[in-house]
Amino acid sequence: MSENLESEVEKFGLIDKTGKYVVEPQFDFIRNFSEGLALVRLDNKVKYIDQTGKVVIELQFEGGSSNFSEGLAVATLESNNKSGYIDKTGKLVIPHEFDYATRFSQGIAMVMVDNKYGYINKQGSYVIPPRFDYATQFLEGIAVVEVEQKYGLIDQTGNYIVAPSFDYIYNSDNHGGISDPAEFKDGLMRVGMGGQRCRMGGVTGGKWGYINQMGKVVIPFKFAITGEFYNGRAMVSMSSLDCEGRSPIKWGYINSSGEYITQLQFDRANNFSEGLAAVEIGGKWGYIDLSGNLVVQPQFKSGKEFSEGLAAIRSSENGLYGYIDKTGKFVISPQFSGAENFSGGSAGVEVNDKRGSIDKTGKYLIEPKFDAISEFSEGLALVGLHKKSGYIDKTGKVVIEIKFDIAALFDRGIAIVGMKKRP
Repeated sequence: MSENLESEVEKFGLIDKTGKYVVEPQFDFIRNFSEGLALVRLDNKVKYIDQTGKVVIELQFEGGSSNFSEGLAVATLESNNKSGYIDKTGKLVIPHEFDYATRFSQGIAMVMVDNKYGYINKQGSYVIPPRFDYATQFLEGIAVVEVEQKYGLIDQTGNYIVAPSFDYIYNSDNHGGISDPAEFKDGLMRVGMGGQRCRMGGVTGGKWGYINQMGKVVIPFKFAITGEFYNGRAMVSMSSLDCEGRSPIKWGYINSSGEYITQLQFDRANNFSEGLAAVEIGGKWGYIDLSGNLVVQPQFKSGKEFSEGLAAIRSSENGLYGYIDKTGKFVISPQFSGAENFSGGSAGVEVNDKRGSIDKTGKYLIEPKFDAISEFSEGLALVGLHKKSGYIDKTGKVVIEIKFDIAALFDRGIAIVGMKKRP
């Protein structure tokens, strides 16, 4: 549920899986439920409701709040934008003394004071004092921190696993910067030295390598561009990145020891999935295996990753999408203007600007007749048609009328819905 739609919506309410209102539309905004409670706004006041719509917490101060996590929620004062934490009775249990605060995870929350990041426990005491210029939340006991424009790793006691010494750490595929929390892929994280970050992502002029969870450099700084590890393989290039995107790049793959499994020969390349990766040579896409062998010769206009044994490809002959198996044989002929990965035995497809879904034989589970279809949640999927939203079951039958201006997926038997303001 996106807050940027709030200004367009008159009132929000809750429905059950029959489409009946559990809570009549009455709130100015409703956030998704967390730990049995949902944040709502009514008459510019922030409150929390249970799944019956009963208001169980009313903030005792002017300001905003967040979802609950581990029994606590961030609460921010409107007057000075300082953050603290409330419990599920609405009591302020950690004072408003932070410039920025995050949700609790594994008993620890990241906070910022005077532009320095540190970590507190649920009593509000510092377990790691604010001393970092930037920090991420912990994941598997490790967090990324920045000190004087250098990045390193700490454990949950605040001790350095590796002191800040890297110019860049990429722990996600979001090339815009560091994700939150820190994440290793296949036990490795890419790190960079030197160069300059490009406005559209990436770093030009630097060298990249990989560290393990002990902070040891296990693959030396020698690559111009690197990707994350998937299936024990990562995309790399020695071609210097052009921030304007005008220079050609040749890609290859390495294993977790840093050894090349292919030459730097591909014009474009994707991550491995289910033991295969899509690669482009001379404008045509094919697939290589974990040894770097071409097992499906380049012949397609585009190729996606494998999921549940099938991959969506775009035919070079008719420009439409179909699905191939791991030998490159068509299992579902190219007939769609758009195609998604398989999940749970079905895949979303598009025909004539309408969306539906198919099974692994290509048979329609849901005829392409909707403007949009979400994933299924609790047996129902959200669909859009003519700028209205409703819900269908797995046969494609509309079980909740397509009449809402905005709607969310079902969660524990209820869904948030809203209606736009009328002229």
